[in-house]
Amino acid sequence: MAQATRKKKILFVIRTSEFGGAEKHLLQLVRRLTQRGIPVTILCLDADFYSKYFTDSQVEIIIPPRALRTFRDWFQTFRQIKPDVVVLVRAFLWTYDWYTPIAACFAGIRRRVSIAHLPPPPVPAKVEGWSTQSILGRFRRSRRLASLRVSAFFENAFICVSHAIRDGLVREYRFPASSTITIHNGVSQCEFGQPDQRALDLRTRLRLDAGEFVLVCVARLSEQKQLDILLQAVACALRGGVACKCIIVGDGPLRESLQQQAAALGLAGTVFFEGFQEDVRPYLRAGSAFVLTSRQEGLPLSLLEAMACGLPCIVTRVGGNCEVVNHGVNGLVVNPGSVDEATEAICYLAKHPAEREEMSKMALSRVQREFNLDTQMAQIEKLILN
Repeated sequence: MAQATRKKKILFVIRTSEFGGAEKHLLQLVRRLTQRGIPVTILCLDADFYSKYFTDSQVEIIIPPRALRTFRDWFQTFRQIKPDVVVLVRAFLWTYDWYTPIAACFAGIRRRVSIAHLPPPPVPAKVEGWSTQSILGRFRRSRRLASLRVSAFFENAFICVSHAIRDGLVREYRFPASSTITIHNGVSQCEFGQPDQRALDLRTRLRLDAGEFVLVCVARLSEQKQLDILLQAVACALRGGVACKCIIVGDGPLRESLQQQAAALGLAGTVFFEGFQEDVRPYLRAGSAFVLTSRQEGLPLSLLEAMACGLPCIVTRVGGNCEVVNHGVNGLVVNPGSVDEATEAICYLAKHPAEREEMSKMALSRVQREFNLDTQMAQIEKLILN
Protein backbone atom coordinates (compact mmCIF):
# COMPACT_ATOMS: atom_id res chain seq x y z
CA MET A 1 0.00 0.00 0.00
CA ALA A 2 2.85 2.41 0.81
CA GLN A 3 4.34 1.82 -2.63
CA ALA A 4 0.99 2.53 -4.30
CA THR A 5 0.66 5.94 -2.63
CA ARG A 6 4.28 7.00 -3.02
CA LYS A 7 4.60 10.26 -4.91
CA LYS A 8 6.82 10.32 -7.95
CA LYS A 9 10.24 11.90 -7.58
CA ILE A 10 11.02 14.42 -10.31
CA LEU A 11 14.52 15.36 -11.44
CA PHE A 12 14.90 18.67 -13.28
CA VAL A 13 18.15 19.15 -15.18
CA ILE A 14 19.22 22.68 -16.04
CA ARG A 15 22.39 24.14 -17.54
CA THR A 16 22.54 27.91 -17.30
CA SER A 17 24.89 30.71 -16.33
CA GLU A 18 22.22 33.42 -16.12
CA PHE A 19 18.78 33.84 -14.61
CA GLY A 20 16.19 34.48 -17.30
CA GLY A 21 12.82 33.28 -18.53
CA ALA A 22 13.63 29.56 -18.60
CA GLU A 23 15.03 29.70 -15.08
CA LYS A 24 12.06 31.65 -13.77
CA HIS A 25 9.68 29.22 -15.46
CA LEU A 26 11.38 26.33 -13.66
CA LEU A 27 11.18 28.18 -10.35
CA GLN A 28 7.41 28.64 -10.82
CA LEU A 29 6.94 24.98 -11.71
CA VAL A 30 8.98 23.63 -8.81
CA ARG A 31 7.12 25.85 -6.34
CA ARG A 32 3.82 24.46 -7.58
CA LEU A 33 5.00 20.86 -7.32
CA THR A 34 6.44 21.24 -3.83
CA GLN A 35 3.23 22.88 -2.61
CA ARG A 36 1.53 19.64 -3.63
CA GLY A 37 4.06 17.59 -1.68
CA ILE A 38 5.87 16.20 -4.73
CA PRO A 39 9.60 15.58 -4.07
CA VAL A 40 11.85 17.46 -6.50
CA THR A 41 15.57 17.35 -7.26
CA ILE A 42 17.31 19.99 -9.37
CA LEU A 43 20.56 19.02 -11.06
CA CYS A 44 22.43 22.28 -11.77
CA LEU A 45 25.11 21.75 -14.40
CA ASP A 46 26.28 25.36 -14.23
CA ALA A 47 25.25 28.13 -11.83
CA ASP A 48 22.89 27.35 -8.94
CA PHE A 49 20.11 29.94 -8.81
CA TYR A 50 17.74 27.81 -6.74
CA SER A 51 19.24 27.01 -3.33
CA LYS A 52 18.29 30.42 -1.98
CA TYR A 53 14.62 29.82 -2.82
CA PHE A 54 14.27 26.34 -1.33
CA THR A 55 15.35 25.56 2.21
CA ASP A 56 13.02 22.63 2.94
CA SER A 57 13.80 18.98 2.38
CA GLN A 58 11.35 18.66 -0.52
CA VAL A 59 13.83 20.22 -2.95
CA GLU A 60 17.29 18.72 -3.27
CA ILE A 61 19.88 20.73 -5.18
CA ILE A 62 22.70 18.69 -6.74
CA ILE A 63 25.81 20.17 -8.31
CA PRO A 64 27.86 17.41 -9.98
CA PRO A 65 31.52 17.28 -8.93
CA ARG A 66 32.60 17.18 -12.57
CA ALA A 67 31.15 17.88 -16.01
CA LEU A 68 28.86 15.27 -17.55
CA ARG A 69 30.54 14.69 -20.91
CA THR A 70 29.80 11.12 -21.92
CA PHE A 71 26.91 8.67 -22.10
CA ARG A 72 28.47 6.86 -19.15
CA ASP A 73 28.54 10.06 -17.07
CA TRP A 74 24.85 10.69 -17.68
CA PHE A 75 23.91 7.04 -17.13
CA GLN A 76 25.72 6.85 -13.79
CA THR A 77 24.28 10.17 -12.62
CA PHE A 78 20.72 9.09 -13.41
CA ARG A 79 21.27 5.73 -11.68
CA GLN A 80 22.58 7.47 -8.56
CA ILE A 81 19.68 9.93 -8.29
CA LYS A 82 17.00 7.36 -9.25
CA PRO A 83 14.11 9.68 -10.15
CA ASP A 84 10.79 8.49 -11.54
CA VAL A 85 10.72 11.36 -14.04
CA VAL A 86 13.51 13.42 -15.61
CA VAL A 87 12.80 16.84 -17.13
CA LEU A 88 15.45 18.50 -19.29
CA VAL A 89 15.11 22.29 -19.30
CA ARG A 90 16.38 23.45 -22.68
CA ALA A 91 17.21 27.11 -23.21
CA PHE A 92 18.51 25.95 -26.61
CA LEU A 93 17.91 22.76 -28.56
CA TRP A 94 21.61 21.84 -28.18
CA THR A 95 21.72 22.39 -24.41
CA TYR A 96 22.31 18.66 -23.83
CA ASP A 97 24.04 15.92 -25.78
CA TRP A 98 21.67 14.02 -28.05
CA TYR A 99 22.18 10.83 -26.05
CA THR A 100 21.12 12.34 -22.72
CA PRO A 101 17.46 11.12 -22.84
CA ILE A 102 18.71 7.76 -24.12
CA ALA A 103 20.98 7.46 -21.08
CA ALA A 104 17.97 8.27 -18.89
CA CYS A 105 15.99 5.49 -20.57
CA PHE A 106 18.77 2.95 -20.13
CA ALA A 107 19.10 4.03 -16.49
CA GLY A 108 15.53 2.90 -15.93
CA ILE A 109 13.79 6.30 -15.82
CA ARG A 110 10.40 5.53 -17.32
CA ARG A 111 9.27 9.08 -18.06
CA ARG A 112 11.49 11.53 -19.89
CA VAL A 113 10.39 15.07 -20.79
CA SER A 114 12.00 18.20 -22.24
CA ILE A 115 10.84 21.82 -21.99
CA ALA A 116 12.04 23.96 -24.91
CA HIS A 117 12.20 27.73 -24.43
CA LEU A 118 13.67 28.96 -27.74
CA PRO A 119 12.98 28.11 -31.39
CA PRO A 120 15.52 25.74 -32.95
CA PRO A 121 17.98 27.21 -35.46
CA PRO A 122 17.26 26.58 -39.15
CA VAL A 123 18.21 23.12 -40.34
CA PRO A 124 21.72 23.30 -41.83
CA ALA A 125 21.59 23.65 -45.60
CA LYS A 126 22.41 20.63 -47.74
CA VAL A 127 26.00 20.50 -48.93
CA GLU A 128 26.27 20.14 -52.69
CA GLY A 129 29.07 18.66 -54.79
CA TRP A 130 31.17 15.50 -54.77
CA SER A 131 34.44 16.66 -53.35
CA THR A 132 35.77 14.97 -50.23
CA GLN A 133 34.87 18.05 -48.19
CA SER A 134 31.31 18.10 -49.58
CA ILE A 135 30.77 14.41 -48.87
CA LEU A 136 32.04 14.83 -45.31
CA GLY A 137 29.79 17.88 -44.91
CA ARG A 138 26.73 15.91 -46.00
CA PHE A 139 27.69 13.06 -43.68
CA ARG A 140 28.07 15.38 -40.69
CA ARG A 141 24.74 17.11 -41.45
CA SER A 142 22.88 13.80 -41.83
CA ARG A 143 24.44 12.38 -38.68
CA ARG A 144 23.52 15.42 -36.63
CA LEU A 145 19.90 15.48 -37.80
CA ALA A 146 19.55 11.72 -37.39
CA SER A 147 20.94 11.82 -33.85
CA LEU A 148 18.45 14.54 -32.85
CA ARG A 149 15.53 12.61 -34.30
CA VAL A 150 16.61 9.42 -32.54
CA SER A 151 16.99 11.38 -29.31
CA ALA A 152 13.47 12.81 -29.69
CA PHE A 153 11.96 9.33 -29.91
CA PHE A 154 13.36 8.57 -26.44
CA GLU A 155 11.39 11.49 -24.97
CA ASN A 156 7.84 10.81 -23.83
CA ALA A 157 6.99 14.48 -24.34
CA PHE A 158 8.71 17.56 -25.71
CA ILE A 159 6.97 20.64 -24.28
CA CYS A 160 7.31 23.86 -26.29
CA VAL A 161 6.39 27.23 -24.78
CA SER A 162 5.18 28.53 -28.16
CA HIS A 163 3.80 27.20 -31.44
CA ALA A 164 6.83 28.73 -33.18
CA ILE A 165 9.12 26.33 -31.31
CA ARG A 166 6.91 23.31 -31.98
CA ASP A 167 6.53 24.12 -35.68
CA GLY A 168 10.30 24.32 -36.10
CA LEU A 169 10.89 21.01 -34.36
CA VAL A 170 8.14 19.11 -36.16
CA ARG A 171 8.43 20.58 -39.66
CA GLU A 172 12.16 21.09 -39.96
CA TYR A 173 13.67 18.58 -37.55
CA ARG A 174 10.91 15.98 -37.94
CA PHE A 175 10.26 15.50 -34.27
CA PRO A 176 7.23 13.25 -33.64
CA ALA A 177 4.13 15.47 -33.81
CA SER A 178 2.17 13.42 -31.28
CA SER A 179 4.65 13.98 -28.45
CA THR A 180 5.82 17.51 -29.36
CA ILE A 181 3.32 19.70 -27.56
CA THR A 182 2.75 23.43 -27.07
CA ILE A 183 1.96 24.69 -23.59
CA HIS A 184 2.29 28.46 -23.51
CA ASN A 185 3.90 30.30 -20.64
CA GLY A 186 1.56 31.89 -18.13
CA VAL A 187 1.45 34.72 -15.64
CA SER A 188 -0.06 35.00 -12.16
CA GLN A 189 -2.95 37.45 -12.13
CA CYS A 190 -2.96 37.74 -8.34
CA GLU A 191 0.75 38.61 -8.42
CA PHE A 192 0.82 41.03 -11.37
CA GLY A 193 -2.78 42.21 -11.57
CA GLN A 194 -2.79 44.46 -8.51
CA PRO A 195 -1.92 48.18 -8.23
CA ASP A 196 1.49 48.86 -6.73
CA GLN A 197 2.26 51.96 -4.65
CA ARG A 198 5.96 51.38 -5.33
CA ALA A 199 5.37 52.44 -8.94
CA LEU A 200 4.58 55.97 -7.80
CA ASP A 201 7.67 56.00 -5.59
CA LEU A 202 9.74 54.85 -8.56
CA ARG A 203 8.44 57.59 -10.85
CA THR A 204 9.20 60.11 -8.12
CA ARG A 205 12.76 58.79 -7.75
CA LEU A 206 13.35 58.96 -11.51
CA ARG A 207 11.64 62.39 -11.70
CA LEU A 208 9.00 61.23 -14.15
CA ASP A 209 5.96 63.47 -14.46
CA ALA A 210 2.52 61.95 -13.95
CA GLY A 211 1.49 62.21 -17.61
CA GLU A 212 4.89 61.47 -19.13
CA PHE A 213 5.11 58.66 -21.72
CA VAL A 214 7.45 55.99 -20.33
CA LEU A 215 8.66 52.86 -22.09
CA VAL A 216 9.69 49.86 -20.00
CA CYS A 217 11.96 47.08 -21.22
CA VAL A 218 12.66 44.02 -19.05
CA ALA A 219 15.40 41.98 -20.69
CA ARG A 220 18.85 40.55 -20.28
CA LEU A 221 21.46 42.91 -21.72
CA SER A 222 22.73 40.50 -24.36
CA GLU A 223 23.02 40.42 -28.14
CA GLN A 224 19.85 38.35 -28.48
CA LYS A 225 17.74 41.20 -27.07
CA GLN A 226 19.10 43.85 -29.51
CA LEU A 227 18.75 46.73 -27.07
CA ASP A 228 20.95 48.83 -29.32
CA ILE A 229 17.93 49.00 -31.66
CA LEU A 230 15.78 50.27 -28.80
CA LEU A 231 18.27 52.99 -27.88
CA GLN A 232 18.50 54.16 -31.48
CA ALA A 233 14.71 54.20 -31.78
CA VAL A 234 14.30 56.27 -28.60
CA ALA A 235 16.90 58.74 -29.89
CA CYS A 236 15.08 58.97 -33.25
CA ALA A 237 11.75 59.58 -31.50
CA LEU A 238 13.26 62.40 -29.47
CA ARG A 239 14.79 63.99 -32.56
CA GLY A 240 11.32 63.80 -34.14
CA GLY A 241 9.87 65.87 -31.30
CA VAL A 242 8.21 63.00 -29.42
CA ALA A 243 8.77 63.22 -25.67
CA CYS A 244 9.44 59.85 -24.05
CA LYS A 245 11.52 58.19 -21.37
CA CYS A 246 12.72 54.59 -21.17
CA ILE A 247 13.41 52.33 -18.17
CA ILE A 248 15.60 49.28 -18.88
CA VAL A 249 15.43 46.55 -16.25
CA GLY A 250 18.04 43.83 -16.51
CA ASP A 251 21.75 43.11 -16.51
CA GLY A 252 24.17 41.29 -18.76
CA PRO A 253 27.44 41.37 -20.67
CA LEU A 254 26.48 44.38 -22.81
CA ARG A 255 25.54 46.72 -19.99
CA GLU A 256 28.64 48.90 -20.22
CA SER A 257 28.56 49.17 -24.02
CA LEU A 258 24.83 49.98 -23.99
CA GLN A 259 25.36 52.69 -21.40
CA GLN A 260 28.12 54.12 -23.56
CA GLN A 261 25.84 54.02 -26.59
CA ALA A 262 23.07 55.80 -24.65
CA ALA A 263 25.51 58.52 -23.60
CA ALA A 264 26.76 58.94 -27.19
CA LEU A 265 23.15 59.30 -28.40
CA GLY A 266 22.49 62.02 -25.84
CA LEU A 267 20.05 59.92 -23.80
CA ALA A 268 21.31 60.87 -20.34
CA GLY A 269 18.25 61.61 -18.22
CA THR A 270 16.05 59.84 -20.79
CA VAL A 271 17.08 56.19 -20.52
CA PHE A 272 17.48 54.66 -17.06
CA PHE A 273 19.46 51.44 -16.57
CA GLU A 274 18.05 49.91 -13.40
CA GLY A 275 19.94 46.60 -13.44
CA PHE A 276 18.56 43.20 -12.50
CA GLN A 277 15.50 43.36 -10.25
CA GLU A 278 14.04 40.41 -8.41
CA ASP A 279 10.62 42.06 -8.50
CA VAL A 280 9.80 43.87 -11.76
CA ARG A 281 6.22 44.80 -10.87
CA PRO A 282 6.84 48.41 -9.77
CA TYR A 283 8.77 49.06 -12.99
CA LEU A 284 6.01 47.68 -15.18
CA ARG A 285 3.38 49.58 -13.22
CA ALA A 286 5.40 52.79 -13.66
CA GLY A 287 5.35 52.46 -17.46
CA SER A 288 3.03 53.57 -20.23
CA ALA A 289 4.06 50.80 -22.67
CA PHE A 290 6.35 47.80 -22.83
CA VAL A 291 8.97 47.25 -25.53
CA LEU A 292 11.12 44.29 -26.53
CA THR A 293 13.32 44.51 -29.64
CA SER A 294 14.71 40.96 -29.56
CA ARG A 295 15.96 39.04 -32.58
CA GLN A 296 15.08 35.70 -30.94
CA GLU A 297 12.42 34.69 -28.43
CA GLY A 298 10.39 31.69 -27.37
CA LEU A 299 7.54 33.29 -25.42
CA PRO A 300 8.91 35.96 -23.06
CA LEU A 301 7.60 35.90 -19.51
CA SER A 302 8.33 39.63 -19.33
CA LEU A 303 5.86 40.21 -22.17
CA LEU A 304 3.07 38.35 -20.37
CA GLU A 305 3.89 40.14 -17.10
CA ALA A 306 3.69 43.50 -18.87
CA MET A 307 0.30 42.64 -20.37
CA ALA A 308 -0.92 41.49 -16.94
CA CYS A 309 -0.03 44.99 -15.72
CA GLY A 310 -2.16 46.45 -18.51
CA LEU A 311 0.64 47.66 -20.77
CA PRO A 312 0.33 47.74 -24.56
CA CYS A 313 3.41 46.07 -25.99
CA ILE A 314 5.82 46.73 -28.84
CA VAL A 315 7.47 43.45 -29.83
CA THR A 316 9.40 42.02 -32.75
CA ARG A 317 8.02 39.43 -35.16
CA VAL A 318 10.00 36.51 -33.73
CA GLY A 319 9.20 33.32 -31.83
CA GLY A 320 5.91 33.31 -29.98
CA ASN A 321 5.50 37.09 -29.74
CA CYS A 322 2.77 37.14 -32.40
CA GLU A 323 0.94 34.37 -30.58
CA VAL A 324 0.30 36.90 -27.81
CA VAL A 325 0.37 40.34 -29.42
CA ASN A 326 -2.12 41.12 -32.20
CA HIS A 327 -0.83 44.08 -34.18
CA GLY A 328 -3.01 47.13 -33.62
CA VAL A 329 -5.22 45.32 -31.10
CA ASN A 330 -3.24 44.85 -27.89
CA GLY A 331 0.12 46.15 -29.10
CA LEU A 332 2.32 46.69 -32.12
CA VAL A 333 4.55 44.20 -33.96
CA VAL A 334 7.69 45.31 -35.81
CA ASN A 335 10.38 43.51 -37.76
CA PRO A 336 13.55 42.63 -35.82
CA GLY A 337 16.51 44.88 -36.50
CA SER A 338 14.40 47.76 -37.88
CA VAL A 339 15.11 51.05 -36.11
CA ASP A 340 12.57 52.83 -38.32
CA GLU A 341 9.71 50.47 -37.43
CA ALA A 342 10.56 50.55 -33.73
CA THR A 343 10.66 54.35 -33.84
CA GLU A 344 7.32 54.53 -35.64
CA ALA A 345 5.70 52.23 -33.07
CA ILE A 346 7.05 54.26 -30.14
CA CYS A 347 5.85 57.51 -31.71
CA TYR A 348 2.40 56.08 -32.42
CA LEU A 349 1.80 54.99 -28.84
CA ALA A 350 3.18 58.25 -27.47
CA LYS A 351 0.94 60.37 -29.73
CA HIS A 352 -2.27 58.34 -29.43
CA PRO A 353 -3.24 58.03 -25.74
CA ALA A 354 -6.82 56.92 -26.51
CA GLU A 355 -5.63 54.06 -28.75
CA ARG A 356 -2.96 53.20 -26.19
CA GLU A 357 -5.62 52.95 -23.48
CA GLU A 358 -7.74 50.64 -25.62
CA MET A 359 -4.72 48.43 -26.36
CA SER A 360 -4.04 48.35 -22.63
CA LYS A 361 -7.51 46.96 -21.92
CA MET A 362 -7.18 44.39 -24.70
CA ALA A 363 -3.74 43.29 -23.48
CA LEU A 364 -5.05 42.69 -19.96
CA SER A 365 -8.11 40.86 -21.26
CA ARG A 366 -6.04 38.60 -23.53
CA VAL A 367 -3.56 37.53 -20.88
CA GLN A 368 -6.30 36.93 -18.30
CA ARG A 369 -8.27 34.81 -20.74
CA GLU A 370 -5.53 32.70 -22.33
CA PHE A 371 -2.31 32.83 -20.31
CA ASN A 372 -3.24 32.06 -16.73
CA LEU A 373 -0.24 30.66 -14.85
CA ASP A 374 -2.18 28.09 -12.80
CA THR A 375 -3.86 26.69 -15.91
CA GLN A 376 -0.63 26.42 -17.88
CA MET A 377 1.33 24.91 -14.99
CA ALA A 378 -1.42 22.36 -14.35
CA GLN A 379 -1.08 21.19 -17.95
CA ILE A 380 2.69 20.82 -17.60
CA GLU A 381 2.34 18.98 -14.28
CA LYS A 382 -0.18 16.56 -15.78
CA LEU A 383 2.07 15.88 -18.76
CA ILE A 384 5.15 15.37 -16.60
CA LEU A 385 3.44 13.03 -14.16
CA ASN A 386 1.33 11.32 -16.85
